Amino acid sequence: MADAGRSTRLNTAYAVIDSYSSLSSEAMLAPLAPEFTHQVLPESLGMPARDRDAFGAHSTRIFSVFSRFAMVPQAVFEDAAGNAVVVHAKMVGELVGLGAWENECVLMMRMTDDGSKVVESREFVDSAKANLLREKLTAKMNEDGAKVVDA
Repeated sequence: MADAGRSTRLNTAYAVIDSYSSLSSEAMLAPLAPEFTHQVLPESLGMPARDRDAFGAHSTRIFSVFSRFAMVPQAVFEDAAGNAVVVHAKMVGELVGLGAWENECVLMMRMTDDGSKVVESREFVDSAKANLLREKLTAKMNEDGAKVVDA
C-alpha cells in the first residue's frame, strides 16, 4: 500500500512485497518495468535469469503450489544514489498438501529513473531451504504425476 511519507522508490518496493501475498502473477508483474530482469541467487542453485515474461510464468507456477504466501519485511534499506531498495524478508506460507513453509531472502531491486517501476531484482535466498522446497515439490509432483516446478 502506498504511503505518502515514503519515496516513490520505497512505495514501488512495498508494492512488490505486497504483490507476493496476492498469489497472482498479474499483481506481481504490475510494478515491474517492461525491461525487468530477475535472478535468484546464489548462482549455485542453477536458476536461470528471467525476463519479465519468464518471471511471470515462473511466478504462476510457484504461486500454484501455495494456498497462502507472504513476504514479511524484516528490514528495508533505500539507496537513493543507486536508485535501489534492498529488503531482508521472511517468506511464509502454506504449501498445498505439504503444510507450512518459511524461508528467508534478501531482495535487491533497482528502479526506473522515476522510481515507479522495478527494472532489476536479484533475490538471494536460503539455498538449503530452496533445495528442500525443490525436494518436497519434486516428491509431491511425482506422486501427482505433474511437472516439477523450479523452486
